[in-house]
This record gives sequence, structure tokens and C-alpha cells, in this order.
Amino acid sequence: MPVLYQGDSNMILYPISYSPSALERAFDVSGTTDILGVPALIVLRKDKTAAAIVYAEPSQEENGELRHLVAAKLDLIPRKSTNQNESILAVKRYWESKAVLQVEGVVVDRSVQDTRVATTLYEHLIVEKGLILMSDHDQYIGGQNIWKRIARVSKKIDVFILDTESGRFYPYDGERTRYDCESIPESEIWSLAPDESRRGIVLVAERAAE
Repeated sequence: MPVLYQGDSNMILYPISYSPSALERAFDVSGTTDILGVPALIVLRKDKTAAAIVYAEPSQEENGELRHLVAAKLDLIPRKSTNQNESILAVKRYWESKAVLQVEGVVVDRSVQDTRVATTLYEHLIVEKGLILMSDHDQYIGGQNIWKRIARVSKKIDVFILDTESGRFYPYDGERTRYDCESIPESEIWSLAPDESRRGIVLVAERAAE
């Protein structure tokens, strides 16, 4: 994630939606929430390769088909390439009993970007489902902003900075410093493409210590 690219997303542009049958077939409903007072479902794909917040009431399209509109979506991967496999193994050394998933992409509907919907999705997966989420090595500016917002405002999640090449957390002296957008210099985390000097750095989000 720390290598930043210009643009809003590395995923499909909105609108994204699911038919009721596809939602029932591929996803489990793991929670509920609301978006500006409108009921919504938090869903997790059965194979844990995606999670989303969708509007509970399907909308009817012009062709008469019913679709659940997606407010926020994460693409999740347990591993994809050699580098990402090594990254996840580095994280698992700290949480042997936890499920660690890498966030390959995140998209939020522009109309609800200021409603905390992405933070709600992250908090649900981490606090309620017991997952550890790790950023990707490549990230667009929009995804960086979501991670920074979560680190700054969430009381339920702690975000740490991991150097996957050494397998150590910042400040790399055996301790861990919680990232809150002020505690760690931004230059230690992000590099702007084509500079890949921070490619080995990822952000790791876990349930906040009580």
C-alpha cells in the first residue's frame, strides 16, 4: 500500500450492485447498520474474498431487475503472489491464531463517502469477525485516505506500520507505535510512484487494546 498512485481507485467504478440471488448464494449476512437512516446489510463473501455494505432494500432497475446497491466494498485476499505471501507470513508471526487478510482494493460510493461507511466495514470485520486486515503494497490516493481516516478516528481499531521485509513493526526496536496520522512521520510510510522505497511497508489493523 505505501507506494501511492494518482486516482481514486484500483477497482471498478460505481455503481456496483448484487442481485438478491447472487447475494444469498455467495455471501453471508454478518451484521446490519444504516446509512443516513437507510437500513443496510454488512455481508462477507463465503470464501472471505470480499466484504461489503449493501442497502437492505433492493432497487428496481429500468429492466425490472432487482439489485442491492453497494455502498462500500473491500476485495480481500489471503495471498496472491510471492511478495504478498511473505507479507502475510510476517504478520502471522504476531497473530498465529488470527485470520489475516490483505485488502487488495477498497471503493466507497461517492455519495456516502462522508458517512463513515468504510470505517464501519473495517470495524465490523476486525471487532465482530476477529480478522486482522493488512493493506496492499500498492494503493491509490483514495485508499490511502481511507486508511488514514480510520487510523485517526476509530476508537475500535489500532493501526500499526509493518516492514514486511524485516518482519518488524515501527519503530523497529521490538516495540510497536500506534499510527494515528501524527505519531509516525508520513515519510516513513508512503512513497509516490515511481518511487518504490516504501513498497515493503504495509499498514496492519487489529482490534484496539482495551
